[in-house]
Amino acid sequence: MFSTRNSLQRRTGRFGVGRFEYLKQLLNEYEHSLTNNENKLQLLANFANFSYDPINYNYLRELNIIDLFLDCLQMHTDNDDFVHFALAGLCNMSTDKKNSQLIIEKNPSILICLIKCFFSNRLDIVMNSMVILMFLCDHNEQIKNELLQRNEIRQCLEKYSQSKDIRLSNMAKLFLQDYFLIN
Repeated sequence: MFSTRNSLQRRTGRFGVGRFEYLKQLLNEYEHSLTNNENKLQLLANFANFSYDPINYNYLRELNIIDLFLDCLQMHTDNDDFVHFALAGLCNMSTDKKNSQLIIEKNPSILICLIKCFFSNRLDIVMNSMVILMFLCDHNEQIKNELLQRNEIRQCLEKYSQSKDIRLSNMAKLFLQDYFLIN
């Protein structure tokens, strides 16, 4: 459920730590402590969860959490859990046009990163990359045009549309219909 400023203030109380300060503390713990990968993964998952609510978008943008997600996507290619949570966060944030534009500006090669994720063995990674691509296409014509020229994506989507996993099959069919104009 989405939050309002009033509900955040009520839950925080007069002397509690506000949302921005709390997110800042999490980021500080992620970046400057000697936490192990398991702790960093938990913090990344927290950021992905906070990115679900649009009330947090300004805070997350101010703290450059999109950069953190993009860095994790590129630096932890050997760790599917980091990739999963980075994609989950980007997926949540890419619903917003401003965030989509920031994702593209901060990583012009995002299309290549997402295409790699398209071929993952993990369904959650494939699904999140698919949804991010859909939002980026909705918010950026150049990305959409580049994507439509990628024959391997269309072929992969056609294969996924035949999947026994109904979520993957439906998402692939929707993607093909909406962007490749294939029924």
